Amino acid sequence: MPGMVLFRRRWSVGSDDLVLPALFLFILHSIWLVVLLVVLFGLHYGSAQSCSITLVDHGYGYLGILVSCLICESAIMWLSMRGSILYTQPRDAVQYVLYIRLAILLVELVYAVVGIAWLVQYYQPCSDVTAKNLTLGIVVCNWLVIFSVCFTLMCTFDPTGRTFVKLKATRRRQRNLTTYTLRHRLEEGQASSWSRRLKFIMCCTRAQDTQSDAYSEVASLFAEFFRDLDIVPSDIIAGLVLLRQRQRAKRSAILDQANNDIIAFLSGMPVTRNTKYLDLKNSVEMSMYKEVCYYMLFALAAYGWPMYLLRKPACGLCRLVSSCSCTSGSSARLTQSVTVEEDNCCGCNVLAVRRHFLDQDLKQVQIVYMSCHDAVYETPFFVAVDHGKKKVVISIRGTLSLKDALTDLTGDSERLPVEEQHGTWLGHKGMVYSAEYIKKKLEQEMILSQAFGRDLSKGTMHYGLVIVGHSLGAGTAAILSFLLRPQYPSLHCYAYSPPGGLLSEDAMEYSKEFCTSVVLGKDLVPRIGLYQLEGFRRHLLEVLQKSDKPKWRIIAGGTKCIPKSEFPEEDGPHTQGSAPPSSRLWLHPSDLSIALSASTPLYPPGRVIHVVHNHPPESCCGQEEPTYSALWGDNKAFDEVIISPAMLNEHMPHMVMEGLHKVVEANIAITEQRDAESGESEASSLRADLPISPLLPDSPLIRSNTPDTPPAPAHPSSPSPSSSSDMPKAPTVPLQASTQSLMMSDGSAVPVDDTLSSALNSDTPPSPAENAQSAALEHDALPTPALTIPTDNPTAPLLQPSDANTNLAPHYDCRPPNSDTVDAPSSPKTPDIAKVNCTNPFELPPASQAETSPLLPPAPESPSGPSASPICYVSSV
Repeated sequence: MPGMVLFRRRWSVGSDDLVLPALFLFILHSIWLVVLLVVLFGLHYGSAQSCSITLVDHGYGYLGILVSCLICESAIMWLSMRGSILYTQPRDAVQYVLYIRLAILLVELVYAVVGIAWLVQYYQPCSDVTAKNLTLGIVVCNWLVIFSVCFTLMCTFDPTGRTFVKLKATRRRQRNLTTYTLRHRLEEGQASSWSRRLKFIMCCTRAQDTQSDAYSEVASLFAEFFRDLDIVPSDIIAGLVLLRQRQRAKRSAILDQANNDIIAFLSGMPVTRNTKYLDLKNSVEMSMYKEVCYYMLFALAAYGWPMYLLRKPACGLCRLVSSCSCTSGSSARLTQSVTVEEDNCCGCNVLAVRRHFLDQDLKQVQIVYMSCHDAVYETPFFVAVDHGKKKVVISIRGTLSLKDALTDLTGDSERLPVEEQHGTWLGHKGMVYSAEYIKKKLEQEMILSQAFGRDLSKGTMHYGLVIVGHSLGAGTAAILSFLLRPQYPSLHCYAYSPPGGLLSEDAMEYSKEFCTSVVLGKDLVPRIGLYQLEGFRRHLLEVLQKSDKPKWRIIAGGTKCIPKSEFPEEDGPHTQGSAPPSSRLWLHPSDLSIALSASTPLYPPGRVIHVVHNHPPESCCGQEEPTYSALWGDNKAFDEVIISPAMLNEHMPHMVMEGLHKVVEANIAITEQRDAESGESEASSLRADLPISPLLPDSPLIRSNTPDTPPAPAHPSSPSPSSSSDMPKAPTVPLQASTQSLMMSDGSAVPVDDTLSSALNSDTPPSPAENAQSAALEHDALPTPALTIPTDNPTAPLLQPSDANTNLAPHYDCRPPNSDTVDAPSSPKTPDIAKVNCTNPFELPPASQAETSPLLPPAPESPSGPSASPICYVSSV
């Protein structure tokens, strides 16, 4: 950046892009120099053979050419590695060295022609095999270099290069009218150039009117994006590397801040305390999530045989060949009563779809109609009846061809063809056209009528409608849901990896009533649209402007597993001694200030389930498997492209399927781990058989409070066992002697021995030594969660201290007189309860119910009055 100017024309290559080409030619010419030196000076040639003499003369001349090439190529490499992306002054001499190298190339061309003439004249009569092979090698090497240079010139040729140079020159002279004329000519030339490139890429397809219109719109889009922008393709690669490093540094800086609500970043998205995860323990959300995973099978099946073979390259090929009509007659059984449009001669697509469901043991899914017709704005799809779910499913294929790519790139906003609109409903133009095509197809062929009338005995007429799709199919499915919802109000749409620039804000909010979207990790597509491209272009130019490193170092650093950041620290000192002047950084100020045409912000549809995962640290032995989780995402949060090597891989449909399943697997693993920990705790408490309580024969399990296994604190969001209405009842087990525990005022339970137990059960006041022992136990004991009254026996009375002389292990609830829960009784005989925590229905009742409550027995007379030792109620739990 900027493009190099040669012969008064701009080329689509920068002066810092010549490192690798010069290195390749330098290595090639060095090898031939060594071979030529060995042949010329290591072998003896007879003077009698004219072909050998001619070879020696030809070799000496080519030896001088090789030495000249090596000097020029080493100079080009050294100069190209200097400066930075914008600081081009140290590389100004590259163009003059290139002129010299091109002159040497002309000499090489002459020698290549002479070598061909020598081969024609002496190859057959000459008996010197070494001479013939050496000459043949020199000729091949020369023509290889010549063709590679010509191919490079053809790829880097810019049709608007001369206009671009004139426009820059007139800007410096402030010629307004001429500048306007040249700018208009430049824009037209760039659009025409992009249109020719698209037509060359799709030269094998049949041109249609809609396809020609798509060429023009996509060409205008690219011309608008790159207009008046003096960058080359390698600048975009370096900018992506720098942008990724800046995003990672920004996330690290946010986490290092002291006052910050962001806890972590999962898949590049911030996680705060307000982040809403999917509660898969909730039966409703778990059922909904299983539906999302289930209908992903339909979106995956729409890709036909290519995706089927990609997932099962060996077995899948054998199964398709065995069922293909070209090799066997079994395909008639699989494709019976299925209307197929424009499938290949062997019917591989419909067979792959059917095999896809049979492999998943979904025999209740019947394919009704399948369209393999593929054109611009006309997307393939199929319709199936799912008797298991009692649904009719429309599955739309994603991007699988260049025609689909043209549909994707037609990203202007188009008004949705819906009569009743709540606000401004705009959508992706290409996908609006695709949805209209499918709706028209469904109506003309009466496909939905056939599906709902498929089997009236099974009640298909009352089945629901589901529309699914992935990528391009997801966007088309969401817009098709708008078109079909007036006829099918209960329909639901599942959009997997939908495009980010799909619906306007009003349409997006309305789609949350019937659409569920799924985004995996750092997927690029849900974050890309015309509106997002504007911000992406601005950020890309910013990082290029701030970088002071050579381009080859930036790109080479991005190929490492853990690249060293080439992005300078904000407001930090320059690391290079030869840092460019600030004026040189703004060599092209117009490039950084240019904004694209204002685009309407478009967003992903429906309620977004974002499947995220953590990033375990990399090591020399590999990387641990990440842990996946699902959270509810914000549609407007997908406004920035997160640069990552996985941003394309995580868009693949089979990766989305795998990510959805890993969330369930992670949830099962966490549940099993918690169950295992809870089982170990119960096992430690059942080491001794417990006796049956003579007072409460149905009392549940008593867990011993041992210092070796302190309990983990409960999660704040976990419900209280006593307050849960659907909590399962604890099993009844035989009871034996167990450790007694003392309930303190802070809610902790302290294990007590026989001495302290007898002191508490005695009617006599404890001695000072016993009081000291009790205080020491209270101070040294580990905190243990308090046990509550079982839900199956809420009316079990609390035991008085006098009842604790049985074999039942008592639980002492000792509350001091100044406790926040229960105050001291006002008299030795009548307990006076001032305060109680009524959140638990099985705790002590309020003061108004103290006299009639069955939970609170009369307290014994205190030997030392109200201010004496705490009142101790013993509960069997």
